[in-house]
Amino acid sequence: MTGIFEHAITVYNRRIDAPQRPGGARRPRWHRTVINGAQWRDAGHASVGGDGATVFGKAVSVTIPEEADCWDKTFVAPSAFGGIPEDRLSEYWTVNTDPANPDIIVLGEGPEIDGAYTIADLERDHRHMRPREVTDGSHVADMPMIRIRGV
Repeated sequence: MTGIFEHAITVYNRRIDAPQRPGGARRPRWHRTVINGAQWRDAGHASVGGDGATVFGKAVSVTIPEEADCWDKTFVAPSAFGGIPEDRLSEYWTVNTDPANPDIIVLGEGPEIDGAYTIADLERDHRHMRPREVTDGSHVADMPMIRIRGV
């Protein structure tokens, strides 16, 4: 893709594994999807606090057009992603905005998350955002795309 859809992004879907043994800990696993042909846009925003002070913050907007290369994975709603069997997760991706089970998106092609490289390492090493709002316009006839806003 050319023009405004020139970025690669990596979506990390967080999913909690069942415990290995009864009473064992439930650990998060990160399922990675690299998407080529998206738009990443950094923006700032300002808000006025109760004391009248202006507070500045960052905001990020990501747009993924239908033509983007998602490595033959299909976008599904977060509620559907949770029900996909483990052996089929490589076929799907989603964007979860739930603060209790947050996904993360980074600019560029991010590495796999494993025991040696953690999500904390990823956040330290890459520009990233936590999704807060997703608009699924993938079924709109004239401009099918998914828009994600976050911080």
